[in-house]
Amino acid sequence: MNKRKSLDHQTFGRLSKIYIIALGAIALFTIGAQFFIQQYLNSQIDDSRIINISGRQRMLSQKISKETLLLSYSEIRQPKSQYIQELEATIALWRESHEILILYNESLIKNQQDSTEIQKMFTVLEPYFQTIYRNSLNILNLVKTDTINQKRLTPHIDAIILNEPLFLRQMDAIVFQYDKEAKQKVSSLKRIEYILFVLIILILIFEFLLLFRPVALSIKKTISNLLSSQQKAEEMATRAGELRKVQEQNVQELLSLTRAIDQTLLYARVDEHGIIKNLGERFANLLHKEQEHESSNLAELMNLGEVEKNRLLMLIAQNKGGVFNEEFKFETKSGEHIWLDISIHTIYKESGTSERLVLCSNISKRKEAQNEVERLNVSRYKEKEELQKSNASQIVEAQEEERKRIAKEIHDSIGQMLTALKFNIESINLKNIEKTAQKIEGLKQLSNDLIQGTRMATFNLTPPELKDYGISIALQKMVKELSKLTGKNILFENKSDFDQRFDTLVETNLYRVTQEAINNAIKYAKSDFIMVTINHSDSLLSITIDDNGKGFNIKDIPSKPTNNAEGGMGLFFMKERMNYINGRLFITSIPNEGTRITLNYNLNEN
Repeated sequence: MNKRKSLDHQTFGRLSKIYIIALGAIALFTIGAQFFIQQYLNSQIDDSRIINISGRQRMLSQKISKETLLLSYSEIRQPKSQYIQELEATIALWRESHEILILYNESLIKNQQDSTEIQKMFTVLEPYFQTIYRNSLNILNLVKTDTINQKRLTPHIDAIILNEPLFLRQMDAIVFQYDKEAKQKVSSLKRIEYILFVLIILILIFEFLLLFRPVALSIKKTISNLLSSQQKAEEMATRAGELRKVQEQNVQELLSLTRAIDQTLLYARVDEHGIIKNLGERFANLLHKEQEHESSNLAELMNLGEVEKNRLLMLIAQNKGGVFNEEFKFETKSGEHIWLDISIHTIYKESGTSERLVLCSNISKRKEAQNEVERLNVSRYKEKEELQKSNASQIVEAQEEERKRIAKEIHDSIGQMLTALKFNIESINLKNIEKTAQKIEGLKQLSNDLIQGTRMATFNLTPPELKDYGISIALQKMVKELSKLTGKNILFENKSDFDQRFDTLVETNLYRVTQEAINNAIKYAKSDFIMVTINHSDSLLSITIDDNGKGFNIKDIPSKPTNNAEGGMGLFFMKERMNYINGRLFITSIPNEGTRITLNYNLNEN
């Protein structure tokens, strides 16, 4: 058994982690507490030093007063130079001590440890210190440069003696304040030590309740489980004998199942070279190989073509652990052609070798159905191709008819009016002013008719508004012009203020289909009111043409007219144009109640 997976190793590792965590927590907490206490003790050492320096300041201030007095009477005592040296040393030490106290206090302020009370006391003390210090230096300078003159020394000595009690009183207050704060720190340290002691006790209780006690219970439970497992193992050993008997029965059932599989499934077990190790009974019957099929090659036994045989052997030889599936057609010895769907599975054995399990399904009927579907698809494609040829022929025929209509319209209307205009101009006699005026009036009317006819003829061509402004403006212009030319009540409404531009092909086809619908309403439906409406959403553009004409029965219109005589060519080409741009055309009409034609175009196609 692997050591890492053994129960004793797992238990030892778990207990080691628990004890390391428990003892480590206590150690870290103790070290942290000791570090914190040492910081407090270092602070107390600094406080003792500062209190000592503060007390020394009191002594030094008194010494300065005494030495200045002695220096003023030096002729009766020691030599003057000795007093000067002592006073200089005392003043220097006093100044240095004072600066130490100031710097220390400022450092505490930066660390946010000092009370504002001491800062205020130093502020009050500073004038006394400066006065004593300045007058002491003045006395030294006077004594060094001249003989002792009592009149000149007296003001400075009086200033020192006057400020010295004030300095002493303020220093006493500072020393007492330092002592008070030091005692407070000691009291705080005592409280912290008590708190740390309580926390350590709580940690020990916590570890006992949440670590050691659960571990002890877990060990107790583990031992109980081991005893229970021993008992179960003995029971399992008893049941193993019973299961062995059941296993023998299952082996017999498995043999029966194997015989049933041999008779129902098409399968074979082969090695990586395609050599048969075991062949199912049904597969052997299909191959007409009833015996001596072992050590034969499956690909050769199936009587495959050279290409398919090499393909099957290549799939068998692959050793990637996947499942390979492919269809093969082979001919049996009886001449029957069979399609098999062959799946090849790689099976690995404990010895490290592998073999292939070849499973086959007879898909001959499915292949026949697929061939029939392909034949029907080819037939349907030919029909569609013939339909497209027929549609193309009708479109060409319609284009020729449109050209003839435009030529006839220009010849019958514009051509005749131009001829009449020419004859009228040639017949003008400038000498007969009265008849000339009448002919000029006739020429004006004829010119107006010619202009209107030209507009009517050219209006059916592509309007410039469609190219410049888009489908909405072009339809609005078309409705306005047709209303003027025909005298019909033709209205236009853009409900959703649509102004989007499309590809030229899309805009042209939408324009032509709408134009054809309006012309049909004017020519055939005999409508006197036509409404063209544009509406759109985020994904759909809808153009609706409503008229109050005589309507018609949609069932009477052939789905595919063969010539203009049958009717329905306009509707047919309208549908073809909408199909060409992947749009849809809807026609609703009731006899004697009018017609509605709706053009829908998907904006996502743009």
